[in-house]
Amino acid sequence: MYHRVWPGLNDGLTVTPEKLREQWDFLRMEGYRPLSLTDFLAIAEGKKPAPEKAMLLTFDDGYRNNLTYAYPLLKEFGWCATIFIITDTLDGSARPETEALNEKLTVGELNSLDPAVIQLALHGHHHENFGNTPLEKIKEIMLQSAAVFDAAALPFHKILAYPYGARPKEKAQFDELKRWMKQEGYPAAFRIGNQVAKMPAPDMYEIRRIDIRGTDSLEDFRIKLKKGKLKPF
Repeated sequence: MYHRVWPGLNDGLTVTPEKLREQWDFLRMEGYRPLSLTDFLAIAEGKKPAPEKAMLLTFDDGYRNNLTYAYPLLKEFGWCATIFIITDTLDGSARPETEALNEKLTVGELNSLDPAVIQLALHGHHHENFGNTPLEKIKEIMLQSAAVFDAAALPFHKILAYPYGARPKEKAQFDELKRWMKQEGYPAAFRIGNQVAKMPAPDMYEIRRIDIRGTDSLEDFRIKLKKGKLKPF
């Protein structure tokens, strides 16, 4: 799970282009290959076997710098990735960004992406925290997000990455949300979790991702790749 890519900045949400290349060179050298979102879901559902050293590369929020720095590297490597989009950036309701670092991709820019390289999915409308949002409002947000994609004529997958990784805190409400997502044709949702995801997935609505940070050294990255987090015990 990545977020921003920006020169000269390594922090919790940002990696430099140089660090991204270093990490991906390491992955390629170790024999890892990224999956499309479609193939990953088929594996998670148990419909296809998982290839050895398979992975899913994801970027959250839809930053323009993903197009500037990650997209060319993906094409160079012959790889693919999924970007989870906050949809208020597509319908014009988002607040204008004051820093270039946080500027988001436009509809035109998203339409320019090769769908074989970049798959698009959902990340809330205003990046709402689903941990403190009423269940009915969460449903409204998800329907609104899909409607924004449809109105923009952008192809997307009805797959959610929970904003902030947050889900309803009460089990009954979360179970109801999972039932509703399945009923509405959302086959899966991603959290953070910082664990290597088990395949087939024990729960399609709690698929775990590993948080990659700009502060990670290459050794940190190697540990996370195997253990999910730096202090697994």
